[in-house]
Amino acid sequence: MSNFTDRERGFEAKYSFDLEQNFRIEAHLYKMLATWAGDKMGMSETESRSYAAKIVGDVVSNPQENGIISVLLADFGRHNIDMTVSEVNRKLEELRPLARAELLEE
Repeated sequence: MSNFTDRERGFEAKYSFDLEQNFRIEAHLYKMLATWAGDKMGMSETESRSYAAKIVGDVVSNPQENGIISVLLADFGRHNIDMTVSEVNRKLEELRPLARAELLEE
C-alpha cells in the first residue's frame, strides 16, 4: 500500500508543479503581450514595462475569458489605434513559444 501512496503523492506533486509552471508561463506571456501593446501605443520602454506590470496584475487578480485581449483592445481604442481581436490573438500565439522558452530557460 505504501508504494501506491507514494506514487499518488508523486502524481499530485507533478500536477501541482505543472499548474504553477503553466501559471508562470501565462503571466510571462501576458507581460510580453502588454509590453508589445505599450510599444504600439507609443510608450517608452520604461512606460511599456510599467504598463505591462499593471495590466498583468489586473488580469491575474481578476481573471476573465479573453481578459488580457479585452483590456488591450480597450486601451488601443483609447489611443485611437485600430487593432482587431485577431491581430492581438495572432501576436499572443506568436509570443507563446517565446514566453515558454524564456521561462523554462531560467
